[in-house]
Amino acid sequence: MNTFHHRIVKCVIVCLTAIGMAAACSEKGQEMEKTEGFITVNDTDLYYKRMGSGPAVIVVHGGPLLDHGYLVDPLKPLAGDYELVFYDQRLSGRSSADSDSTYNRLDTFVEDIEELRATLELGRVHLIAHSWGGLLAMKYALHYPGNLRKLILLNSMPASTELWNREEMMLAERMTRSDSLARVEIIQSEAFRKFQPKAIEELLLLSFRNQFFDGSKVDSLDFYIPEDYMERSRKFRNLMVDLAAYDLHDQLSVVKTPTLLIYGSMEPAVEISAPRLQKELPNSTLVIMDDTGHFPFVEKPDIFLQSVRAFLHQR
Repeated sequence: MNTFHHRIVKCVIVCLTAIGMAAACSEKGQEMEKTEGFITVNDTDLYYKRMGSGPAVIVVHGGPLLDHGYLVDPLKPLAGDYELVFYDQRLSGRSSADSDSTYNRLDTFVEDIEELRATLELGRVHLIAHSWGGLLAMKYALHYPGNLRKLILLNSMPASTELWNREEMMLAERMTRSDSLARVEIIQSEAFRKFQPKAIEELLLLSFRNQFFDGSKVDSLDFYIPEDYMERSRKFRNLMVDLAAYDLHDQLSVVKTPTLLIYGSMEPAVEISAPRLQKELPNSTLVIMDDTGHFPFVEKPDIFLQSVRAFLHQR
């Protein structure tokens, strides 16, 4: 496993994965209309899916290199009151694998969100972002505050490289000896050397196990891994340069958008980045969900939805 892929796996560890695409239905059990397709933005084609009706909510998944699917089931009950717009980020999921590496920078990911909003004519939107997506959402709030209604950051990636590295160290310390041995076995397997999607999925599942309060629930995650996953990952080399030294903390005080911060009680962020983020964002509310980790919407979906609904419904 080369050094670059080690760094991509590290990025994925603090971010989110995919638990499967589900048929959309309304909270009342009625089948809802959904549309899907591709839009061309900033030199690449992004896949998107829309469902529900009402004020638009753009959903920004974790990753990178993964897809939106794991967030569909947890969020689709909101589609009775809102139009949910899911999309796969550049080089991720079902979006195009064609993208010039020079375009794959942090700011381009942010511009992709704006192009999606404008092209689909969504007007002012709510933004719900998880993990790595939280970093993109914070930058979007800095660049396009007038296009936002409310911002929800779920288990967000920290606002600086320093805090991100500290949280990564805490996560690494949680890995058991048996998990470490299992990781080596996967990496040395013939399937992984051939970069087969199933082997990559196994490695990601193993990496996420210690980010659940109940580790057995990691098995509910279902990843979409394209056949050309490794080829896509190599195109992120410029992105890794951006992530090596970033810090948004001094800028966040200008973000007046009402913001909800949600974290699981066992996340390193509860001690490290969450208090700082709440302090820097002047119009933010912090919710810590007991007995959950990086995926509170999987471990306690009802409580999670109550918090999100209450926040979105506030005038």
